[in-house]
Amino acid sequence: MAEQKKAQEQDLNHLLQVRREKLADLQANGKNPFQITKYDVTNHSMEIKNAFEEFEGKEVTLAGRMMSKRVMGKASFCSIQDLQGAIQAYVARDNLGEESYKDFKKLD
Repeated sequence: MAEQKKAQEQDLNHLLQVRREKLADLQANGKNPFQITKYDVTNHSMEIKNAFEEFEGKEVTLAGRMMSKRVMGKASFCSIQDLQGAIQAYVARDNLGEESYKDFKKLD
């Protein structure tokens, strides 16, 4: 039991160290992850899922928290949770550009 607790503490310490390094890297590159930003949200996840055919091929803006991310080379998927539910997003390097995609891959 004591060994398991010690292993969990080491995992937590490693996770905190990795996140602090990511934060320092962002700040060193002039990016403030804590900056309060405001933009117009056009839709919520539930609206998009319920009327997908209407939104297919169109650009939408939603606000939420990225709950998971799967990077697969030149493309990624992420799950975004907003006020009405969750939705999966497809993120392609070719659509974002090389630098923006590198930044995306660093997000937690």
